[in-house]
Amino acid sequence: MSVRTSLHIDGMTCSACTAAVEDCLRQIDGVEAVQVALITEEALVEHSHTVQTSALQHAVEDIGFGASVIASENAATEIRTSYVTIGGMTCSSCVNAVTDALKKVDGVRAVQVSLLTEQATVTHTCEASRLCEAVEDCGFEANLLETKNEQAINDNESLTLKIYGMTCSNCSNSIEDAVMKLDGVVSCQVALATEEARIVYDTNRTGIRKIMEVIEDCGFDAILNSNLDSASQLELLLKVRDVAYWRQTFLKMVAFGFPIFFRHHIWPLIAMILHIHWTPIVLYHGLFLETLFEFCLGSYIQFWLARRFYINSYKAIRHRNGTMDLLICVSTTTVYVYSTCSILNAIFHDAQKPASVLFDTSAMLFIFVSLGKWIESKAKGNTSTALSKLLSLTPSMCTILENPDDLNSTQKEISTDLLQKNDVVVLHPGGKVPADGECVYGSSEVDEALLTGESVPVVKRIGSKLYGGSINVASPLYMRVEVIGEKTHLSQIVKLVRDAQITKAPVQKFADVIAGKFVITILVLSLLTFTFWCVYIFCQPADKVPAFFVDSDTGNIVFSRILQIAISVVVVACPCALGLAAPTAVMVGTGVGATNGILIKGADILEKASGINCVVFDKTGTITSGKMRVSNYHFIGDMDEKLVWSIVHAIEYDSEHPVGKALVLGATARTSLLAVEVTKVHNIVGLGLEAQTRLDGQDYNVAIGNGQLMKEKKIDNSADFLDCCKRLNNPHISTFSHILVNDKYIGYVELADTLKSDAASTVSALIDRGFTVAMVTGDNVQTARAVAQAVGIPLMNVFAQAQPDDKLRVVDQMQKHGLKVAFVGDGINDAPALIQADLGMAIATGTDIAIEAADVVLLSSVQPDDDDDGIALQEYGRKDGTAGILAALDISQRTFRSIKVNFVLAVVYNLIMLPIAMGLLIIPCGLTMNPMIASAAMACSSVSVVFNSLRLKSWKMPVLDNTRVPEERVDWADDQVLSSMDVEKMDVIDSTRASWRSRFLNRFKSPYERLF
Repeated sequence: MSVRTSLHIDGMTCSACTAAVEDCLRQIDGVEAVQVALITEEALVEHSHTVQTSALQHAVEDIGFGASVIASENAATEIRTSYVTIGGMTCSSCVNAVTDALKKVDGVRAVQVSLLTEQATVTHTCEASRLCEAVEDCGFEANLLETKNEQAINDNESLTLKIYGMTCSNCSNSIEDAVMKLDGVVSCQVALATEEARIVYDTNRTGIRKIMEVIEDCGFDAILNSNLDSASQLELLLKVRDVAYWRQTFLKMVAFGFPIFFRHHIWPLIAMILHIHWTPIVLYHGLFLETLFEFCLGSYIQFWLARRFYINSYKAIRHRNGTMDLLICVSTTTVYVYSTCSILNAIFHDAQKPASVLFDTSAMLFIFVSLGKWIESKAKGNTSTALSKLLSLTPSMCTILENPDDLNSTQKEISTDLLQKNDVVVLHPGGKVPADGECVYGSSEVDEALLTGESVPVVKRIGSKLYGGSINVASPLYMRVEVIGEKTHLSQIVKLVRDAQITKAPVQKFADVIAGKFVITILVLSLLTFTFWCVYIFCQPADKVPAFFVDSDTGNIVFSRILQIAISVVVVACPCALGLAAPTAVMVGTGVGATNGILIKGADILEKASGINCVVFDKTGTITSGKMRVSNYHFIGDMDEKLVWSIVHAIEYDSEHPVGKALVLGATARTSLLAVEVTKVHNIVGLGLEAQTRLDGQDYNVAIGNGQLMKEKKIDNSADFLDCCKRLNNPHISTFSHILVNDKYIGYVELADTLKSDAASTVSALIDRGFTVAMVTGDNVQTARAVAQAVGIPLMNVFAQAQPDDKLRVVDQMQKHGLKVAFVGDGINDAPALIQADLGMAIATGTDIAIEAADVVLLSSVQPDDDDDGIALQEYGRKDGTAGILAALDISQRTFRSIKVNFVLAVVYNLIMLPIAMGLLIIPCGLTMNPMIASAAMACSSVSVVFNSLRLKSWKMPVLDNTRVPEERVDWADDQVLSSMDVEKMDVIDSTRASWRSRFLNRFKSPYERLF
């Protein structure tokens, strides 16, 4: 529990005084947050209970101000999550430096930093501004993206407004008083110094526009204060600024560096071919024109165009961190110092020929590095395509009705940020849906491809749910807004994808450990290489020295070539490739999954999914639709069928029972209904309903229920009832509602929980790929047997009559038998099993995506309102979500394979290039690596890793054979086996044994893919 203390400060006259007071208070150990108001002469300090109020008072007095304690009380710590964008990170060492700096800030509880997205997610209790200060102090750029209160009430939203026109405390007080009078406003704090108002309000009772209108009525101007809008976030994601910066830097490097390269390497060849005799121009004793020309260009490149490298290196050294920028600066500075010393030596000794300089080496090194950075930035921007597409789905403007209760009222265009609940939005054809809501007028088709992965537009009509980010395709629609802000369907998807992409895969820890020691190791290797060759050359007879170190004209040892080898070692080493190996693949893999309706909640889940060899299904909601529908009916006697359906509809109309809802939908779909009056209804728990109805003066006493209810009733035509019971199909699978009117048996309606259209093909595909498939259900044995046989699951792998704890126990037993289990459920009753499984997968519809227990959420395009006509979903041919199970496992395995390939590329690159750069081939072959070639190779290593990850963008959803009939299985299991929860007798598939088709196709995989 923290303590909140208010101090009255005397003597402050300007903002410099407030800054001084804030700084002195923040330097006290245990102080978490400080706010100082110049106008009210107050300081609000949040600190731990170990800090005495007298210590705060003395600290202020020590810097020349008076201080007195107004109040001190315990305050519940407000836990917040802030998202900070960070610029300038290049490798894992940078990530580690930022992470360490943020963790040292008092009040920070958890930190996650992503190199690829250049964002940090920080859970903290301190001021968010301190996070940016800590990052900037490390030498990186920081911008606060947003801060969320983790303890906010579900229906409450926080709002920050910029207010103009305030001149004194009376202004801020008047605004607070006016806003607090609004119904639904929870709190309002107005800061005169910053001209900002922070307001918490209940979205069900008021809205942002009402709040702004109240402030404007007070005589002030108010605008929404947003840290970064969607356009700015898109620019950050697509690395627009980085791409532009490195492009310009590269072009400038080429413009000033190529003349040096031309003078050193191209002009001598031209002169030799054309027999041109060139006499160097002497400007001073030992100083030649060409040398001065190179010195001027080289200095401009070194200290102006490449100043960013020096700034970053200085900050890295100040915080004892090693980065790629430091390696580049060490190598180029060494070259520059050597060349400068060579010029001074030539002047001092009045040399007769130009000094031996290496300005071309540093210039070309910077050219290749900036080119690599440019390409890498563009490629890294492409890895975030999926997330950028999701962000771009929200329109910046939308059209609403001025009077939501009148569809013919005047339309006006407003910013999407100003939407509030119960607004009616007009959606024109081709327009994007700005928030979540319900269609109140019109019918059209809506494209939800980027939300669910389903390419077929979904039909929407009055009562249908519409989700922000979807696109209206055909006709105009009117939508009443129900959900706004961060609680919308799209916002939840974006949050899940962003959180997944910022997490680190477990294998990334390997790269972080190496990166932490990489730079110092390379510098030591470079120094040892330089020392070795110096000792080796000067200890060898002149005729034994490798020709590489000898000047062909004079026969003297060329010291600069030893230096070039040491520089090549520094230049060729690349920690960036290791740092990018996992994040780039995770970014692309999770993004591709999201665009196909597969939400993977973290990088570590990709590693788990890659080892799965057993998939366990819950039945209801996964293999079956989980909703009862009328599958058949049989009416007898002379009563009109239309009248029967009308009576059933009228009696069950207000029922919340699944059977009642299914009967209402079935009646609506099959006939035009008559206006039947219901005078009395009595619910008989577990059996059905009794009711009294009237139509056209005729009374009907009706009973609707199961067979047990019929047996308790007096039935005039009982023989007909018994005859119908004998004719029932699937008595163990279907539910039957019998109808009795005026003691006469009328017939029955058969209700069934239908199989999902792609369930059988998904099970077959999983078995073909070598997965063991099982089913655990709470239903009875007969139902479990029938469903398993229908989709092709071996009966020995079926566990029926399982309670939630039984499901957990079955998964645990499978794991103890060596299986890596993925459990597929609805995320509610199956939560224990989802948590116990190695991989929890939930099939979600509508807004059910925030299932905490699941690791992977599969979005389905089928919404509850889509089947309000009572017609089976298969008639529309839509995806039911089950196919996403195979797709999720496939994209996870592909992504993790790419991570491993990336690590191999990065490690093998360094293992091969470093020895060559150190001169391993000089003695046997006379070959070495020029620093310019080393810099080009270094740039290529990072680019190759990023481009390998981008290959995942070509991934396609596995195509299922929906026409395939499940194989007839000869396995047998009695009822006792199906309900025993014993995994000993399971039909387990050897995961190394796939079908002949899989083995055949594997032969055509690329060689490096088959390594994994």
